[in-house]
Amino acid sequence: MANNNIAYNKYPQFDEYSYELIKYMIDNNEVIWKLLKYNTPDAWDRPNLTKSEKVALIYKGSGITSDFRVFMDDGAPDVEVDEVCQVRIYPASLFPENRTVTSMGVVMETYSHYKINTLSNYTTRVDRITKELLATFNGTNVHGIGNLTLSKLALSGSRSEIQGQIPFKRKWLLFGTKI
Repeated sequence: MANNNIAYNKYPQFDEYSYELIKYMIDNNEVIWKLLKYNTPDAWDRPNLTKSEKVALIYKGSGITSDFRVFMDDGAPDVEVDEVCQVRIYPASLFPENRTVTSMGVVMETYSHYKINTLSNYTTRVDRITKELLATFNGTNVHGIGNLTLSKLALSGSRSEIQGQIPFKRKWLLFGTKI
């Protein structure tokens, strides 16, 4: 009897997608990390962070969440009152096309406290980080995840929207990929 089990997508790396995307961002974008670490209006023009400084900004499942800037899920377990900026990256949806191919939605959210959102170069932190996320990930094949794209060809709901609840502004991207 043949083993038909191998003809089904088992999503063996699903729990590693957020980590892989953040790891890619560590190596491929300096501006995002500066905008997350420094709360000053000139954050975009500050020195680059070391790899260990970037890693220290990633939430590891314990500690005071306001000490961290990068998260691998949605939602916040604690009420944020500090003037900070955060990025959240996580797989949000699976839409199976058949038993082996699935369209997956990956959300990348940016939250910025309104008081630190405007930068000295007359742009906003959420717009600059959104621009940097697009430049870093749109059309990029990240290890184990596939080619991320902001395109209805990959995911019919792909888009970017702005939302938020005072005192935080939120902008999010929904990338699509085929896995």
